[in-house]
Amino acid sequence: MADRKSKFDVDSLNPSFVKILISFVFGGIVWGISELFQGGGLGVNDMWSILISLFAASAAFVAQHLIAVEKQNDAVRQELRDGLSRIDEATELFGLVEASAVQIDLVTQLVRNATGVDKEMPPLIQKFAQSEIERISTLLRELGEGDVTYEGEDRDWLLGLARNVEHSIDALSLAVVDQGPGEFDGGFWITDAGQRYLEIQRERAKAGVTIRRIFYVDTPERVRSETFQQISRMHVAAGVDVRVLTASQLTSALGVDDFIVFDGVVSYEIMASNTLSVGELVTHTFVRTLLILERPRVRQRIERFRELWELATALDR
Repeated sequence: MADRKSKFDVDSLNPSFVKILISFVFGGIVWGISELFQGGGLGVNDMWSILISLFAASAAFVAQHLIAVEKQNDAVRQELRDGLSRIDEATELFGLVEASAVQIDLVTQLVRNATGVDKEMPPLIQKFAQSEIERISTLLRELGEGDVTYEGEDRDWLLGLARNVEHSIDALSLAVVDQGPGEFDGGFWITDAGQRYLEIQRERAKAGVTIRRIFYVDTPERVRSETFQQISRMHVAAGVDVRVLTASQLTSALGVDDFIVFDGVVSYEIMASNTLSVGELVTHTFVRTLLILERPRVRQRIERFRELWELATALDR
């Protein structure tokens, strides 16, 4: 406890007072040495001893001050170097953003909004905000690299692509993904996301976007169900050109999962697992969602859709 108290007292002293104290101690040591020389017969009188000790004390004080100033200058120089480095990095990043297709205002808005998450917020909120920024950052990086993968189902990608499409939407809808795993029950289309997706397609169709959808079903019984007819009519009313394809119409294996090609440049694909039975409930899970940007693979999807469209049957009105 005594050691702690002593260290605390020393650390709490005024820096200027410490400098003066050290200077006096140094001057006293010089005075003592000069007195020894005088006693040794060197002829140094008391006045010279005092003057030498005062000079030594002054020199010690000036030296401490210069050392402190140099340390401050080093700190200032380091801060300037760090500041200039950050400015250079910010300038470089700004130039990269200008050269990209991303709007600068949106990037600025993201950064400005990120500053609203302060350290006073609960740790959970801070971590959540950081994870969302990391998620967006990862998405942008993977888009730049080519293909994007999401473990599970991501409907936000689907809605975002549909909202921004300009020319065409060509979709193959498999029963296991969109229509429900058992007897046709509407599946995705009766959910909130499905209704929003259909409404977005209605808006894009009015804007001149060509939308085609193939409903692939394994048995004709599904086609004749009242629910299927209702879902089909909803699509037609939204401006979607609908055709139906059954397993018996295929000349070879389907060979693809559920996919949607937007504007002929990106394919949104969902890979679904086998159906699962939990008591009386029959359900299915999604393995992953893919965004395919690689041109050869997108062209394969376009060509496959064209082949299936020719095999499919127009919906009975």
